[in-house]
Amino acid sequence: MISFPTFCIIFTFLFIKIPSLKSQSSSPTQDISFSSRFLDSILQDYAFRSFSGHRTKTGIIYSGNVPSNLTGTSISALRLRSGSLRKRGYHKYKEFDIPVGILVNPYVERVILVYQNLGNWSNIYYPLPGYLYLSPVVGLLGYNAVNLTANRLPELDLRSSENPILIKFETLKVLPNGVVPKCVFFDLYGGVAFDLVLNGSVCSSVTQGHFGIVVEDRSRAPSPSPKRSRVPEYPIAGGRGGGGGGTKWKGWWVGGSVAGGVLLAAVLVAVVVWVRRINGRRRIGKMKDAAEGGVPLTLAAVGRAKVPVAMGTRTKPILENEYVS
Repeated sequence: MISFPTFCIIFTFLFIKIPSLKSQSSSPTQDISFSSRFLDSILQDYAFRSFSGHRTKTGIIYSGNVPSNLTGTSISALRLRSGSLRKRGYHKYKEFDIPVGILVNPYVERVILVYQNLGNWSNIYYPLPGYLYLSPVVGLLGYNAVNLTANRLPELDLRSSENPILIKFETLKVLPNGVVPKCVFFDLYGGVAFDLVLNGSVCSSVTQGHFGIVVEDRSRAPSPSPKRSRVPEYPIAGGRGGGGGGTKWKGWWVGGSVAGGVLLAAVLVAVVVWVRRINGRRRIGKMKDAAEGGVPLTLAAVGRAKVPVAMGTRTKPILENEYVS
């Protein structure tokens, strides 16, 4: 039979080993997120190339070319001063209406706004099971403009402090009967959020990201809507391979770690109690043995009864005055 401490060690080892197996099974989701973030890195590089061969002017939209394997996708680049972006905004940058009060974090003197229209690649890089796209996915991402030949740059954090950014889609696919369109927002960390459509084809946001309009696919079994993940107040933008593909896994890992810590503490307490109980039984047994093996007291007659009495004192007491010579 396995002893109690051995059982505790085996159980703890299995509990720690299980999360590592779960992490291996979550790799497909991470691959999907990695592909969309890698796409952002590629499109940033090609958007910056649109400035080459020109005397770059601030406030002018430059259209870029995409590689042949991304035909159907369109990109543009717009360079602005951060102060001008905050004071004046920018009206009608493709589908985007950028209001005044846009804050750039960390602060840079000039910012480049890269526009993306994924066209027929929308459902490939941003799949939504249970939903149909009525519009292409469009994106707006900000980068530092200090080096126009740089690639794989991390995104800046663009956030509206007053009015929201408006995304006005010009054309939508035919809307099926009996369904309500929804705005969908993809942040840079793997989060997905839904919102109401304004005026039939307008979405709004307080930060940068990717946007589209979708409807539920009634031809398939309904699936639960993705939950919106919490966006940090000032997120640290990621570069190539960044993103939040591991967000769900991180949440699962944190929960598992907390539960594992509680369980491990309970096991340790049980072991301590068990050891103390065994030691207590041993001490009691030794006391019983000592009591049974001790010297019996002598009996003396007190009245009609006999009671045990202690032996006489071996050392004769000495009074204090006997020490005086």
